[in-house]
Amino acid sequence: MRAQASAMQAAPPNSPLQPPKLAPWIARPRRYLAALFAMLMSATIFEGYDITIFHLATPEIARTFHLADPAIGLMATIVRLGGMLSFFVVILADRYGRKPIISTTVLCYTIFTLFTALSTGVKSFTIFQSTSQIFLAAEFGVAVTMISEEFPDATRGRAIAALHMVAFLGVTAAALTYAIMAESRWGWRGMYLLGIAPLVMIFFLRRGLRETARFNALERARAAAGKARPEFWTSIRNSLAPFAGPYRARLLIMAGLWNSIGLIGGPTVTYFSLYARRDRHWTSHQVAAAIILAYAMGTAGSLLSGFMMDRLGRKFTTSFFYLMAAAAMYVLFTSDSYGAVLAGEVVTMFAYQAARTATSALSTELFPTSIRATGYGLCVQVIGQICWMLSPVVIGLLSGRLGGLGNAASLFAAGPILGVVIVLWFVPETRGKTLEELSPSAGETP
Repeated sequence: MRAQASAMQAAPPNSPLQPPKLAPWIARPRRYLAALFAMLMSATIFEGYDITIFHLATPEIARTFHLADPAIGLMATIVRLGGMLSFFVVILADRYGRKPIISTTVLCYTIFTLFTALSTGVKSFTIFQSTSQIFLAAEFGVAVTMISEEFPDATRGRAIAALHMVAFLGVTAAALTYAIMAESRWGWRGMYLLGIAPLVMIFFLRRGLRETARFNALERARAAAGKARPEFWTSIRNSLAPFAGPYRARLLIMAGLWNSIGLIGGPTVTYFSLYARRDRHWTSHQVAAAIILAYAMGTAGSLLSGFMMDRLGRKFTTSFFYLMAAAAMYVLFTSDSYGAVLAGEVVTMFAYQAARTATSALSTELFPTSIRATGYGLCVQVIGQICWMLSPVVIGLLSGRLGGLGNAASLFAAGPILGVVIVLWFVPETRGKTLEELSPSAGETP
């Protein structure tokens, strides 16, 4: 890589070897960074709220539409397909900028959340909820990209961890709402309706958001080099082109990690409530209390993960929490007693959120500014979502053959073990390094 950098420096200006040269990055004032975080934290809060609604209300949704386990799994898989399609929204942030895309996503998510609450059948519910996931996942992906680009290198890991942590506010709001709404005439529809008013308010509060300094620098360098932005459809067609070369390996590595940890998140988020209420005879209040406690510990896991990433490194932190998540999920779905199931759920979410935080940090650090949002979208929201998306339908199909939902779900606890192998063998350590060091061709225009 040093030889490549030397060759670029030796090349004459605007030669084919010379990418648009970026101006030195200047850190934002602390006051703006605090305001930026406050404006972006809503992306994580509503991700937590939306996922928790589906997490908690699965029994009620299944009862409303008369769904068996295979149908529940198929519905969850189609809903999660929206998360994969969010890639086509996220990549627009590498063309039009981070600010306009994240402003658009919150408005679209609000509209389809309203449609979800008003759905009249399982088909309309699935379509509206899947479409809302496109914009929710895109909003979160761009928010993580902006945090990664704006915060200093020494605190980048903790800032990303903190963004994950505030999801607990959304989880708590959803769990408290569920305890009230589950037995009311509003049911799960009321939970979706209650989330609309804050979304509208956030759309107006984000008017003070600025474009990231790194993207602005890239745009100035592009203009100075005389390179126009590619046409819209050309950008779509060429979105994979930057990964045919030096970033292909990183893309596949990170996608492998997200798939391995998705085998924890997919089954747990989809089936815990159904497993606890139907198979272990918990009450709705017990499930709500368990979710609040589990996500509170998940918040602590994200905080600890951020601290460990900046102190002990990304490789150790990621491996440690992957192994913990695998063991805890196995206990969750193979235990009979209330205490063991509760402990399994709490520790699973603690380790899962910590592992997700570490993996998210790596996903933004291993790609250059010109393709960072595209890289994050591909490895996190497209290729890396395959196991998260497909695991619910596979578990639903296997539950009858394997003697129950718990037996089928527990098999997927093996996923993160493969992830540990990938981390130890293939992932570079990124702690304490600048984004430009990690991606030396950061100025290259895709």
